[in-house]
Amino acid sequence: MKPNIILVLLDGARWDRLYKSDYFTSIQKEGFLLDNITAAYPYTFAAVNSIFTGLFGKENGVDAYYKMFKLKESVDYLPEILQKEGYFTSCDLISDKVISARGFDIYQSHDEYNDDLFSRHPDLIKKSFNNSEKKPFFTFLQFSKIHTATVTERLKKYEWDDPVFYKNKEKNLETYDNAFIESGRFAQKIMDTINELGVSDNTYVIFFADHGTGNGDRFGERNYGVFLYEETLRTFYLFVGPELEKNKVSSKLFSATQIFSTLLEISKSKRASGQGSIVSYLMSGNSEFKGTEFTFSETGGLQGPFPSPKSPNVFCIKNTKFKLIYYETPNNFELFDLESDPHEKETISGRGLEIEQFLKDKLFEWKNR
Repeated sequence: MKPNIILVLLDGARWDRLYKSDYFTSIQKEGFLLDNITAAYPYTFAAVNSIFTGLFGKENGVDAYYKMFKLKESVDYLPEILQKEGYFTSCDLISDKVISARGFDIYQSHDEYNDDLFSRHPDLIKKSFNNSEKKPFFTFLQFSKIHTATVTERLKKYEWDDPVFYKNKEKNLETYDNAFIESGRFAQKIMDTINELGVSDNTYVIFFADHGTGNGDRFGERNYGVFLYEETLRTFYLFVGPELEKNKVSSKLFSATQIFSTLLEISKSKRASGQGSIVSYLMSGNSEFKGTEFTFSETGGLQGPFPSPKSPNVFCIKNTKFKLIYYETPNNFELFDLESDPHEKETISGRGLEIEQFLKDKLFEWKNR
């Protein structure tokens, strides 16, 4: 029997602030948390499309802010695959610009400022369950509280180069944490809904972030999308469901593009190939399971020092120890040792390290594919 899948996007949540919510910490004990997943893009439109296709924008068509409706018809798309294989599919988004309606039986969006997601999203889960007629259901929910708080408190109040914003990092972080605490409370509401329906034994719930959120961590970025530093690029996935290891936390390196194949395998899809999937790791917790050797990311920010809404112009490659960032517009590099400098405060680019040239070769091979 195919399982139900509920994919819950806690938009903009940071992996390093999860402990701020007692609700989330409690749920975490019931599942397997991966806290070192690299977002393909540090902004929602491209990030979610990469998750739903397992591809970067060069392949799926969505690699910039203004290409949100450019998803290629020829590309395999998760909701469409699941629908064709017998799933009842539904979603509720912050905007119909986020992802295509392809493959959804219920496709709806909410008003982030006025709609009550604490009732709206549980109601959609119940509606999907009742309308599925004993078929499995797939529901994608976008919880937008962090987005709403940061846009209201930052984008609408400060220009990207306003020094006042960066001087108030602690205040910014307080605003963020309060929004995440609400996200944790919402996550518990979702779990309560599943228990209320009596389907927890055959339902997988995945709580995840599409990207993190800056809080004045560095000049030029009010929230996300401009740079490729860890505060917006490193994300998390918490898998809860039958057969999965419980109360596990892993910092092995994975790419968000691997979630596509992982969800296909969880759904017992005919299209599941196992390539890139991490289901076996989630079910065994095997310490010998290898993470991904390299992850890649790109962005073209709307605001900041290097704006490029039409195509990516900042690229990076990351392994378990180093990250190399390339800024195409000024044509310069930053190299960071993530073990000794996890907050990326000092670039070590240009010091003649062999790893830099090695990562450059790998990055440009990927970029120019």
